[in-house]
Amino acid sequence: MSDLGRDATSAPRSAAVASLAVVGTGLIGGSFAKAVRKQGLFDRIVGLDANPERAAEALRLGLVDEVAETVPAEAEAVLLAVPPAAVAPWVRSLSDHPGVVFDVGSVKGAVIESVRAFQPGLPSRYVPCHPIAGSERSGPQAADADIFVGRSVILTPEPETAPSAIEAAAGWWRAVGADVHLMAATRHDELLAVTSHLPHLLAFAYLEQVDAEHLTHVGAGFEDFTRIGAADPELWAGIFRLNRTPLLAALQVLKGSMDRLERALAHDQADDLNAMLATAAKRRPNRG
Repeated sequence: MSDLGRDATSAPRSAAVASLAVVGTGLIGGSFAKAVRKQGLFDRIVGLDANPERAAEALRLGLVDEVAETVPAEAEAVLLAVPPAAVAPWVRSLSDHPGVVFDVGSVKGAVIESVRAFQPGLPSRYVPCHPIAGSERSGPQAADADIFVGRSVILTPEPETAPSAIEAAAGWWRAVGADVHLMAATRHDELLAVTSHLPHLLAFAYLEQVDAEHLTHVGAGFEDFTRIGAADPELWAGIFRLNRTPLLAALQVLKGSMDRLERALAHDQADDLNAMLATAAKRRPNRG
């Protein structure tokens, strides 16, 4: 993984560019709009959304300056804050757009393959991105200008991606407080299958067995474990399907761990059980 850090060359904060178009004014799109406005990075922010009510709410909250039906030709930056399955069609439709087009999808390989299936290569000004930040909350009302502060944003450019586009996108992410890293799309998808997609899959699977009586007897452990199970089911079903192969591989590894735990419990193997739990506990990062 290549680390672009905070000290690498970035777009100057003092020189606001013409405009930013945000396609998708929900949590991440709205948060980016709010964050770049806080930093004064753009003169004008235009919002687009398939949901007119959500776009109107983003306008009312001041996240965007206007709502449009098409991406303005003069937009220097176009953020695609749409579900991963919708990214490739947008990239294809903007293949001739002169601005830097970048997305926030948590699956990269399938999106890149989908774009390539319809044209010879990726548009040179498209930069695949993934900010590892979010919440179980959704909509423009959940927008948080500080959501990216101290968080990683992974860029997975391809050989045809223009260096100037990479530098511009990295600069905008750094300006809103993120740590920027470069990584191959395949490696990104393998890592996120384990650290993001699998935990969400487990939360959803676990909650399937919970009934009304269970919910009258819950504590902090339940709240901690199931928080992400309140995320948008349609969005996450799409993510699971797009990253199917790495996610299934991660699930097989997990099944092996579950089998070992089951055997230790079934045969009352206290030493084995304690050793597994101790090893697992050490893997949890301490974020203070």
